[in-house]
Amino acid sequence: MKSLMNSKFHGTLRVPGDKSITHRALMFGALSEGATHIHHPLPSEDTRRTMECMRALGAEVEEKPEEWVVTSPGAKKLHSPRKTLYTGNSGTTTRLLTGLLAGLGLSAEMEGDESIAKRPMDRIKRPLAEMGADITLKDDKFPPIIIRPAELSPISYTMPIASAQVKSAILLAALYTEGTTVIHEPSPSRNHTEIMLKQFGADVSAENGVISLEGGNDLSPSDVTVPGDISSAAFPIVLAVLKPGSSISIENVSLNETRSGILDVLEMMGADVTIEQTSSEGEAIGTVHASYTSNLKGFEISGSIIPRLIDEIPIIALLAAFSSETCTIRDADELRYKETDRIRAVIDELSKFGIRFTEHDDGFTVHPGQVSIEENTETKGYNDHRIIMMLIISSIVMDTPIEIDDISAIDISYPGFMEDLETLRKDA
Repeated sequence: MKSLMNSKFHGTLRVPGDKSITHRALMFGALSEGATHIHHPLPSEDTRRTMECMRALGAEVEEKPEEWVVTSPGAKKLHSPRKTLYTGNSGTTTRLLTGLLAGLGLSAEMEGDESIAKRPMDRIKRPLAEMGADITLKDDKFPPIIIRPAELSPISYTMPIASAQVKSAILLAALYTEGTTVIHEPSPSRNHTEIMLKQFGADVSAENGVISLEGGNDLSPSDVTVPGDISSAAFPIVLAVLKPGSSISIENVSLNETRSGILDVLEMMGADVTIEQTSSEGEAIGTVHASYTSNLKGFEISGSIIPRLIDEIPIIALLAAFSSETCTIRDADELRYKETDRIRAVIDELSKFGIRFTEHDDGFTVHPGQVSIEENTETKGYNDHRIIMMLIISSIVMDTPIEIDDISAIDISYPGFMEDLETLRKDA
């Protein structure tokens, strides 16, 4: 990392494929009889957990350069796994697959790593149980998850909080019920599932926070082109905005409005960021240009914008530290239940840079002030890819090498992150 100090960053980059879309393409391909081609998938630890789970159910997945091909006998011919399904660090795999398995009426047991063992799954069990699913959790809340065959019925469900994973689990289960399942969202959450279900031929509609799906229809295989992940793009974008003399463009990145909240925050702060949309069919895709900006403004965010940037809050906290005004994030208590308690992790680690916080149950306030850190200060990554990449960008912006206990979790979402930063580095 020392080679990245005292540098400017210029150039054009394509970040890895969107993790959420890759997960869903693998699952919908496995549910469709025939061959589904996934172009530019994200080959990360998380998505490979989904891949192995689909193989365990009876689908074949062929890995080619820049393409995965899922060949399936169809949903009706998938079978219960012979061994416990291991989902690693992937909450998306764990929660969505629970709905898929319940809908198919298969028997299965799922478990993940230590972080997954601490993540609440009762939020998916509640609506699935209303549909008739037979699901057992440890302490009625945590993995391992045991699913037994049961006949499901459609429901009308009002989400207590916006959650794309819970919504998607319900929709996957609803595919195999006779009748219409209706979900009411309190605010928009990422809608990749609705977009892709329609692409694969499901009878689904979404309007004004109401999603309806008519069950009992077979999916058909499709070709899926995966855009770059805006969550991964957030890190070089913030680097460009905070690092004097830098300018970076991210091509072919997802601009899905349910995911692009960080771009709204950058606009609030007056950052030099411009957006060029190149495609709006299905998933919105385009190029984001970001350049160094001084005198960033403050912000207060809460409510409906939070689900649109929940994964970007660690790097947004770093942006806030360089604002000349107070910045506040509320209604983000979901962060307490990610790979780690990200509210505490952000505060504990960025405080080492002299950044001053006020902690709230559901977020934090960042106060303006001097940002600095001593060389080789020891920091923790918490085995959380978002925290680790935030720390790396913080170190580069401050031109001060730090020690991070373990950076291997970067591979969960952005293999090649350090190499990409090297390609953008220019001597100052």
